[in-house]
Order: sequence, then C-alpha cells, then structure tokens
Amino acid sequence: MDRFDEIMSDYPDMTLNFECMPDGLAGITVGNQITINAELSQQEQLQWLYEELGHCKTTVGDISDYSSLENMKQEQQARIWGIKKMVPKKRIEQFKQRTYDSDYEVADELGITVPYLHKVGEAYKVHPYL
Repeated sequence: MDRFDEIMSDYPDMTLNFECMPDGLAGITVGNQITINAELSQQEQLQWLYEELGHCKTTVGDISDYSSLENMKQEQQARIWGIKKMVPKKRIEQFKQRTYDSDYEVADELGITVPYLHKVGEAYKVHPYL
C-alpha cells in the first residue's frame, strides 16, 4: 500500500484521481472526487491531497470565487487543516529540540517542500527552522 492509499483508507467515501491540470491548479474537490495534478512531485501531491481533504472536512459550497472574503477564509481554513494533518504538532515539537543549519534540512526530514515548511511555520507560529 502506498502513501496515497494509506491516507485515502481513512476516507472511504472519497475517491482520488491524478490528472494533468491547467497551470496554477494543483488540486480540486468536486463532490466526493479529489483530483490532484499529475505533473507535480509526489511531495507536492501529498501536500495538496491533505489540503483537498481539508476542503472535504471544512468547506461549505463552491468557494472557487476568490474575490469573496468568506471563500478566502474557507480556503485558509482547509489549508490549515491539511497542514496540521500532514505535519502534526508532535512532529514540530520533536524538531524544536534540535538545531538545524537551514530550512532545507527540516523540510527534507519532514518529507515536504521548503515553501510548505514555511506555511507549516505560519500555521504553528514557529520559526521556519523550527
């Protein structure tokens, strides 16, 4: 069982697809179908899968109109949900006990990209190097 199957086993009512998507679109959820951009790295796909699952858990209605403040709040809420599922606080606490030379080291150990590490830091309100 790969990592995607393992994650999706907790969401049996959802299905997961990988497809080439238009530029700028990494993932989308419609009904019980999550589609992730097949052209992304596996790290990025996992990050987006968690965010899309966050939409399933926290979003109400169609929030594709980003000019709406309410929609942007729901987008952020789903992103935070995904971040906290992908990188639980207990993992952050483990990293805070060590010293790192760069955020690349931390991101590599967590199996995430550096930009995502910075989002994790914002979500938990900690320094990017943790």
